[in-house]
Amino acid sequence: MQADRAAPRQRLEQERRALPFLLPALGVLCLVSLYPLIQGVSRVFYAYRALSQQNVFVGLENFRLLFQDPTFARAFLNSLVWVATSVGGMFFLSYILATMLNSRFLRFRRIFRTLTLIPWALPGVVVSLTWRYIFLVNGPLNTVLAALGVANPPSWITDPQLALWTCIAANTWMGIPFVTIMLLAGLQSIDRQIVEAAAMDGASYLQAQWHVIMPSIKQVVLIVLTLQTIWTFNSFDIVFVLTKGGPGSASITLPLYAYQNAFMYYQAGYGAAIGVIILLVLVFAVVLYIREVLQ
Repeated sequence: MQADRAAPRQRLEQERRALPFLLPALGVLCLVSLYPLIQGVSRVFYAYRALSQQNVFVGLENFRLLFQDPTFARAFLNSLVWVATSVGGMFFLSYILATMLNSRFLRFRRIFRTLTLIPWALPGVVVSLTWRYIFLVNGPLNTVLAALGVANPPSWITDPQLALWTCIAANTWMGIPFVTIMLLAGLQSIDRQIVEAAAMDGASYLQAQWHVIMPSIKQVVLIVLTLQTIWTFNSFDIVFVLTKGGPGSASITLPLYAYQNAFMYYQAGYGAAIGVIILLVLVFAVVLYIREVLQ
């Protein structure tokens, strides 16, 4: 009994002794993460005046202008569609692919698993340029469609109705490898006897997937969805390279709109206000994840 009571004290003493060794790392972390965050939030209360070439304190004026800005409203709506469809598409396609790669009857599984990682290994700019070439008016995709008899292949990048969906397709393709590998790891951790028992009890394939497999990998699914939501909401390169938010504001997203205001229109305070909105949305997503985990 005395040994059991002494164990927590010993662990606490060891953690206290280890704390000084962690201070340098914590200092560097604060320098590269916390300080830029504080600087970014503080810029929200300032606006650049071109005549005086000075940053003037304006209080919450940037937020007032923000919520009256129709382009911000369009960017916010586009971002919601961008995240929901991209993450949903990634998860759906990746789950099918992970199930196939987990099958005992698939030959050359190791080769296919390696090939699956190729889109994840490529830089986002390379992926964006590749897809931009594919979606050009005279690009490979429209060439194939014309060969199949399509009279007027669409202008994927310059059509206001298709520009955002073109970006979503490229982003989904790039995100599938990570989600697939994570889900595959979760599927491999499931005891096959549980699935076989469900089949013997008369469960259909879809019932086994929904009532047996999905609850077994719930934690993996939550982690994947949370990470992909954060990464996709913050994604910048694909939309910037493919459409630059156009035509007009048809495919503009919040990160791209923040970049335009901060570095193209020299309104750092306004861009920082958009960044704060992004931060609040992502904090909300993280809170939902933590709430689900702690249940």
